[in-house]
Amino acid sequence: MALCSTNRLNHNIHNTPRHHNHLLRRSTFQAFLYLRIGKDSFFNFIFSHACRKFNFEAHFTVNANRDLDTVVEIKKTYLSRHTRQQALIMKSTLIDETLFRIKQSLSSDEFIDVETSKVELKDLSTGNDWKSLKETICAFLNTDGGIIVCGIREKNKQYILTGFNRNNEGRLIDLDSKFFKDDRGVLLNVSDHIHFDYFPMQDKEVAVIAIFPLSDDLKYVQFNEIHYERKLTGDCQIPQPKLQRHREYKAELEYAKELALVADASIKNLSLDKINNYVNLLNREIRNETLKPSIVKAKPFLANQHFIREEKVTTLGMLVCGADPYHFLGARAEVNAYFDTDSGIGKDKKLFRSDVITLMEDSFRFVWGHIRVARSVTDGGKSEPEYPEQLVREVINNALAHRDYTIDGFVSLTVEPAQYLEVRNPGSFKEKMKLIHTETDVPVRRLIHGIPESKNPKLAGVLKVFDKLEGQSRGMSFLINAALENLTDLPYYIIKDNLVTLRIPQGRLLDEGVAVWLAGYSGYITSKLGFSPTEQQRQVLAYFYKSELLNRQRYFTILLNESNNHFQAIEALRNAGLLDEHEASSEEAPVFILDRTLLRTEFHKELRELMGGPVLNSLDQAALHILNLTYQYTVYNDGGLKASELTPEIYRRLNGKQIIPRKYESLGRQVRKHCAQLEGEGILVRDEKKAYRLNRNYIQPQSLFSKKD
Repeated sequence: MALCSTNRLNHNIHNTPRHHNHLLRRSTFQAFLYLRIGKDSFFNFIFSHACRKFNFEAHFTVNANRDLDTVVEIKKTYLSRHTRQQALIMKSTLIDETLFRIKQSLSSDEFIDVETSKVELKDLSTGNDWKSLKETICAFLNTDGGIIVCGIREKNKQYILTGFNRNNEGRLIDLDSKFFKDDRGVLLNVSDHIHFDYFPMQDKEVAVIAIFPLSDDLKYVQFNEIHYERKLTGDCQIPQPKLQRHREYKAELEYAKELALVADASIKNLSLDKINNYVNLLNREIRNETLKPSIVKAKPFLANQHFIREEKVTTLGMLVCGADPYHFLGARAEVNAYFDTDSGIGKDKKLFRSDVITLMEDSFRFVWGHIRVARSVTDGGKSEPEYPEQLVREVINNALAHRDYTIDGFVSLTVEPAQYLEVRNPGSFKEKMKLIHTETDVPVRRLIHGIPESKNPKLAGVLKVFDKLEGQSRGMSFLINAALENLTDLPYYIIKDNLVTLRIPQGRLLDEGVAVWLAGYSGYITSKLGFSPTEQQRQVLAYFYKSELLNRQRYFTILLNESNNHFQAIEALRNAGLLDEHEASSEEAPVFILDRTLLRTEFHKELRELMGGPVLNSLDQAALHILNLTYQYTVYNDGGLKASELTPEIYRRLNGKQIIPRKYESLGRQVRKHCAQLEGEGILVRDEKKAYRLNRNYIQPQSLFSKKD
């Protein structure tokens, strides 16, 4: 009888006579099970793979008296939760795409580089290769996971295929439990996070190892007493300060509230459909779980996933699989969503009460349905929403993933059209994440991202399975990158009364106001750099400019430094003296501020000296803004501004971003009138482009561009 089905195999293993099952459950007893199966190499491979993951040792022998049937001896070494899993079959898109590109390169003259932060190649033909393999696995475990293709290497932009020798399979199996230790030096079993399989390639075979990242409460592991992390395409040693911060973080997690038991809830209050939906999502990746026929049968799985503890439901279990989470968790399973308008017309409010996945989906649909969508004139009428879709998903998902579930409060979302998107959730940031230094003339309130922050690491792990969450601190990185790519304006946080409010203003980082500011100092910046600033340098300058303005208003912004974003741009601006280090700066968290000249928007002292106090005191606000702007452009840019260019910037300074047509038109008339009067008095002059400048002969400014005798 031929037997190639892993399901059938699983059925036979678990339907042996009762006395055999009794023996299988005794971890100190060696039990033997004999199955008559057909001689089939594919089955032997799958069966061997299943046995490895069931923590069995499989031995294949041939019985000549039974028509070459194979007799399989299974020796049980210890009981594992994998005994009720099916054989593991890899289904990763990343693996398929990587192997496809390698095959393309091998069959053509074109080299396609596949190595990334999540893909590595190893030859494994030498002992040093095996050491390097363990270092990379350690790095993947400590970072965001990845895959390693074994039996191939790259040299001089060419792939050299050596193939993987299956005689080394035992060394791959040993990776589960023999090399990686925790901080106490205790060997860890990471078999849930390391899986491998074989794939044909030309006339050879490669082994692909897939590594899933450890949850925050299990990081960081070490190999040969060194903790590794993945940076770009390399494996780097984790610095001691980062390790220490994580140890402190783990100490706080020992009493993680996501694992607290839910009062009056039992496993009967969990939804079997939601449990099996989660199982199906697990099966999209490498590890397979059987669907659960009943809540009772699901108990081992639920306990392993930390959904139940001592057969009682945890907060985590209720959030993910609860049949009616709001009944047991109250406001912790609730989102209040608001669409607000000044006029009151079209206002909308929704209350969502459900499991955490449904809350994320309902919240996103509400926000996405209420944000404005414009049409691009320059890009064929392409839709341009106020906020990128992925950013909206990230901020909602992160709020629900990292909120403090010990606080009986709801998450709230507010869409203020043409103003901002706001997400407010219960909790606060750890003090070590907050960098506050207000004792100087330049107050800073920055948040240091990259420090382990999630209060709910198990929930974060579950949400990654649902594709609802990226890796550690990716939420803040996404916010930074969206702003620096000019997709959004600079986000900021309001932190008080056990509430964290993230507000993302409508608009772009490099908006019209910043463009006017940069243009006003263009000559000064160029003279410092020795060349016109690049677009990346302009973005970085805008980030620091707006960050300082927000810090003055007691808002927190995300720290931007060389280690996380735009290293080359920051370094060039530092060397040019356009960025300085703040007193609060440290080796671990360097804090940069703008050259003080660039923050000047008022030049009353210089204007008073040049024009006299009585003349300056007689002017209204609009006229003063005209003089400040023309002074800045004349002295720091050797340029001028037309009345039509002065009006929008003065309006923003007086009234903010929102345009009220009548007020704007009135200001425009006022600006034109003032400019004409100041020109008539000889204070302003017009150049060949009809732009207004300060009359240098009248005020004799100390311009950077003035010629010296």
